[in-house]
Amino acid sequence: MKQDLEKEALELRRSYHRAWRRRNRDRVRAYNRNYWLRRAEAEKRRKEAKSNDDTTQNGDR
Repeated sequence: MKQDLEKEALELRRSYHRAWRRRNRDRVRAYNRNYWLRRAEAEKRRKEAKSNDDTTQNGDR
């Protein structure tokens, strides 16, 4: 009984979010674009920091 309610609640939540994304495609696209831009920027900073760490370690030898 409880599992049936949980499954139904999960499906209702999914249905609501699908409908919301369908109505707000521009917002979803903007969010996804900003998300991936932030990820790329963080990755770039991580690589630069690693490069700086490697350079510092190599210079100490």
